[in-house]
Amino acid sequence: MGKRAIAQRLCGNLQVDISKTRDLLGWTPPVSVDAALRQTAQAYLQNQR
Repeated sequence: MGKRAIAQRLCGNLQVDISKTRDLLGWTPPVSVDAALRQTAQAYLQNQR
């Protein structure tokens, strides 16, 4: 494995499948991905001033 392949494995697809967790534990994330990204962007912008 070259460095490019390792970087692709680490950064290529960061999507996580939580369907098994939902099924087995009945768990759902407390915050949606969209809401979390919005909060992260807002915090970043506030700290840039």
